[in-house]
Amino acid sequence: MTEFAGNLRERVVLETRLSDRDSRAGATGRYSYDGVAWAAVSPLMPADMASADALSAMPRWQVTIRKREGVGVRTRLTWRGKYLAVRALVSDPRAPAQMQLTCEEVR
Repeated sequence: MTEFAGNLRERVVLETRLSDRDSRAGATGRYSYDGVAWAAVSPLMPADMASADALSAMPRWQVTIRKREGVGVRTRLTWRGKYLAVRALVSDPRAPAQMQLTCEEVR
């Protein structure tokens, strides 16, 4: 357990996207504060550079945090002035205390 805890050196702010609408029934794009967590953040290389996928052009990050409820694809992380949108979530049963998020930088 101490090895895992020692790797969490970055602070990230967790925010959840609100589902409220504006006067024209469009999404407002607002987020609500959901807390702060210690994390391990590392860059990810694109899975398939030859596919020229538009999503792969944005920087991707792997973020490891302690397991917590309410984190999903509607979650956004703020880290070092960057916004990271959660694209995938893996919760390994062999390591029940942690979860790995695949995030994409939002500009």
